[in-house]
Amino acid sequence: MAYYCHMRVGSDASPESPEPTVTDVSPLAPECTARPVFSDERPTAVADAQLWQAAGFSGALGQTLLLAGDRHPRLLVGLGERSAAGLCELRDAAAAAARRLRHLAVATFELDGLRLGTPEGVAATPEEIARAAAEGVTLGAYTFTEHKQKNAPAGFLRETSSGTDSASATDSDTGTSSHGTTWSAAAADPDTAAGWAVGAEVGRAVNVARDLVNEPANVITPSSFAARVEALAAASGIDVAVSDEAELERLGLGGVLAVGRGSVERPLLLTLTHNGHGGPVDLCLVGKGVTFDTGGLSLKSADGMIGMKHDMAGAAAAALAMTLLQTLAPNLHVKAFLPMVENMPGPFSTRPGDIVTMRGGTTVEILNTDFEGRLILGDAIALAADEHPAAIVDLATLTYAIVHALGDRTAGVFSNDDALLENLQAAAVTSDEQVWHMPMPAYLETQVDSLIADIKNFPGVPSSRSSTAAMFLQRFVPEGQAWAHLDIAGPAWAESEYGVAPLGATGFGVRLLAELFERLA
Repeated sequence: MAYYCHMRVGSDASPESPEPTVTDVSPLAPECTARPVFSDERPTAVADAQLWQAAGFSGALGQTLLLAGDRHPRLLVGLGERSAAGLCELRDAAAAAARRLRHLAVATFELDGLRLGTPEGVAATPEEIARAAAEGVTLGAYTFTEHKQKNAPAGFLRETSSGTDSASATDSDTGTSSHGTTWSAAAADPDTAAGWAVGAEVGRAVNVARDLVNEPANVITPSSFAARVEALAAASGIDVAVSDEAELERLGLGGVLAVGRGSVERPLLLTLTHNGHGGPVDLCLVGKGVTFDTGGLSLKSADGMIGMKHDMAGAAAAALAMTLLQTLAPNLHVKAFLPMVENMPGPFSTRPGDIVTMRGGTTVEILNTDFEGRLILGDAIALAADEHPAAIVDLATLTYAIVHALGDRTAGVFSNDDALLENLQAAAVTSDEQVWHMPMPAYLETQVDSLIADIKNFPGVPSSRSSTAAMFLQRFVPEGQAWAHLDIAGPAWAESEYGVAPLGATGFGVRLLAELFERLA
């Protein structure tokens, strides 16, 4: 039963001392306004200051305080100190507000009068501020409840609007349930609407990537992943080609075929194209798409297999980033190559010690079938290089070693090109998807070389495995071709909420690539 309060009017009632009553005739439909505040700008009213103190609210980044308002409740959300607050802090604060209010149907984020700096140290425009806030509320409201018998009170934020404009994703887009908070921006500046719309679109793309990674491996297989991406691409002006096993054979993708050989789910390759200006290819993306990784005949332990459904996070990030090109960089000519496999033991599985021939003729001795990601990536990188793009960027949940080196919130970036590396590092700062430049020292080449083939997929020693994995991939990059490898094994998944990241799949890489697109446009 839902209730609302009203004022009883009569001879025994006075405006000065109204007596509330409760009537069970209509459900409440509360709306709430979220307002960002700085920790070094304390309230001037004594009552407000006392309330802050009693609630333990200081305006620290991400803190929230729910207050009664004249027309509807207000939520204060902390930005931290003004001197340190920028677009990244606003994005995180907006996400905190969205989490606090994710049980509501409607909410508004106040932006009027908000002044912030950019990571580059200049004043942010109203459009940039609105975009960061919209990204934050979209990302912060996300939860994955598709397989709950009773959905949680709130989940995937499907609608985020500015004024009267709104955008939503339908069930057919991703297969997930459509529920969540409808957010709007409260601001007078006309540039706010444009920025808010872009931020909401970027946030939705990240959330769809999260959905794909959160789904279990009996739902997301190579073929079902391809079907979902085809539907998303069709709505985003992206051309999609799906290559089956016969085509993989024709293309010489021996690594992809070797990894997928043991599974009843057959391997395939997705090629996504955004034609842009139609000239030379500006950028090729490659995303690792292992929908489940048992390790193959080099079988993982039971504990080691938990979480291996997210070994396709690189492919998901690349695919969803592609859907943003029409909005963010319509003139860029970009292609994405997504090899999709399931790494399973079976009667036809690749054996440790087998040698396969990769795209371009390189032979690989497969000493450990659990080091499968580099095999499918090597083929896809060689295929991408045949397009002679200005740059190649691959994303992969490739090594445990990168998590030991950098923790679970930072990706490792390896590159042979300073300009591409600088663009990725700058995009990481703006998107707040952090990367750290990692080395590929020449003395480790012997750990990539094989005695009986050109190279081997397993270094044989426990040290430097992120570097040797990247150096394996570099063997498929032609001389003079700009290339970067992002090992996202840490930040692709979160064991607890932080910043804009939810529990589970984070969608890491989508916003980083979105920023890269804009820098290359």
